[in-house]
Amino acid sequence: MRMSLIASSIAVLLAIPLVANAADEPRFNVVNLEASASQQVSNDLAHAVLFVELSDNDPSKLADKINQTILAAQKTLKQYPSVQSAGTGYSSYPLYNSKNQPQGWRSRGELRINSKDFTALSQLIAALQKPQSTGIALQLADIRYEVSEQSRKQVEDQLIGEGLKAFRERASLIQRGMSGSGWKAINLNVQTQTNSPPPRPMYRMAPAMMEAAAAPAPAPVDAGESRLFVTVNGSIQIGD
Repeated sequence: MRMSLIASSIAVLLAIPLVANAADEPRFNVVNLEASASQQVSNDLAHAVLFVELSDNDPSKLADKINQTILAAQKTLKQYPSVQSAGTGYSSYPLYNSKNQPQGWRSRGELRINSKDFTALSQLIAALQKPQSTGIALQLADIRYEVSEQSRKQVEDQLIGEGLKAFRERASLIQRGMSGSGWKAINLNVQTQTNSPPPRPMYRMAPAMMEAAAAPAPAPVDAGESRLFVTVNGSIQIGD
């Protein structure tokens, strides 16, 4: 057993210089090039963040108010099966007066939701902006739209084929320009990228304005589009 292990080790050591020498062989007529393909795609997935933010001198009572409101909002969410919860969040920080003395706490609870059903999402956002069972309403922080993973994969698979075709066409163009007999790819890199619109912030109204405002209407839906890119870059060697 020991002899076979030694023999294997020697074989590997002997093979290493051969591989290294092959990799160090000089290459001529090597050209680096890049090609790309892109497509505008309708956003089919929406993400929204709603929150409740309150102040109180007692941090325990404050946390309970916010947590109960978020729980009530999650019950409202269950009435819309086509909308999914993406989790919750909680943050808190102390408040100080002009003399830098502590005078209470301010906390914020968040509910994140997403859906492909824009109509249901809009209706749910309106329902959550009404007072929940705790008597407290949530506010809308922002809405973000994007291309869903399934749709993105379908388009990217198509764009990869178009990107590779564009790479081959460009390589052939270079080969003819250099009067070469042909070309071969040495290495290729395929990269994907999405340019999506930024989140749309929703500005918070003052309490007096909120009281005077009518019942919240369904949030307007304008999903827009994103542009998907596929870039193919690499090196080719032109034949003599």
